[in-house]
Amino acid sequence: MHRVFKGLVTGALVLATLPVLAQTAGNDQTLVLPLSSALTVNNMARVITSKGRPADCLAPLAVNKIDGEKRVVPAQGFLIEPGVHTVNGKAMLDLTNCPLTDSNLHISSAADLEVEFEPDGTYYIGYFHEAANTEEWKLVVWHIEKSP
Repeated sequence: MHRVFKGLVTGALVLATLPVLAQTAGNDQTLVLPLSSALTVNNMARVITSKGRPADCLAPLAVNKIDGEKRVVPAQGFLIEPGVHTVNGKAMLDLTNCPLTDSNLHISSAADLEVEFEPDGTYYIGYFHEAANTEEWKLVVWHIEKSP
């Protein structure tokens, strides 16, 4: 019984590390870690993607591409190495406060957002969808917090 339990715990630990390994695979120049990672590294930049501001037409973003490569990152946010990086993803729009007024119902993919991430900074990223013209909707950094 003890051996079975030990095997299950070991298996769970291996499975828990796979998402972190998957995030770093394919691009050894960009390290991306979950916000809750036990591997949290000092001087990393924090990216928050789960918080939006519907009243200001800012939707949360599920990041699925970093530096042009598909990535799997936590929905609430992640840590990233300082430097210039591009991000992209999918947004869940809340049109209650910012209704669609454009007759064009086709919403094209947003261009990548290029950001220079600084060490120990927190970057809130979202999808801005206020303009009446859907062609003007874009990914933005809507708030930055600097650590002292």
